[in-house]
Amino acid sequence: MRLGLIADIHEQVEFLRAALDRFRQEQVDRVVVLGDVFETGERIGETCCLLAEAQAVGVWGNHDFGLCDNPSDKIRAKYPASVTEYMTTLRPRLELHGCYFAHVEPWLDPEDIADLWFFEGPPDSDERLKQIFDAVPNRLMFAGHYHRWLLAKPDGIADWQGEFPVRLHNGRYFVVVGGLLEGRYAIFDSETSELVPCEVEVCGERRC
Repeated sequence: MRLGLIADIHEQVEFLRAALDRFRQEQVDRVVVLGDVFETGERIGETCCLLAEAQAVGVWGNHDFGLCDNPSDKIRAKYPASVTEYMTTLRPRLELHGCYFAHVEPWLDPEDIADLWFFEGPPDSDERLKQIFDAVPNRLMFAGHYHRWLLAKPDGIADWQGEFPVRLHNGRYFVVVGGLLEGRYAIFDSETSELVPCEVEVCGERRC
């Protein structure tokens, strides 16, 4: 199955449209959101409509929590019904085709707001990597939150910043998908284990 992966949208509607157009061209089977759809609320309606039309599934991020996990009457009244209808479909964590998806590292609890907001830099210590790979049994784990590309194996972080496609075979991997708010997203083929990093094109050029 070909999955279109989007992390950290933060209501960047134009970039979202571009990514979804690319997914349609590439005939991805499923769009997966890796959290942080929300930013200020000014364009959350447009954002949710696009994701709903694409039948995107996914997980919530730290910016989304109040809209996703049993939103209050006050929150429901503040936004169109279409917003809470979509946002409440997002889950704390998700498994598809043996892969694990969450907004944060898998040893953190996405149902705990303090864990969702945890940020102490990339997991570049042996202790953090051990926490990640001991947390769940899945061979492949995907997250957002960092607004950057990251590829880690149990023995360390790879020298890779989304410059080229990679095949995630022969071992276990933890992958952070670059943030859509900076024009970055990815396509992952669960059969071949190929991860293709993508960037939104602006005026015919790739966004840097």
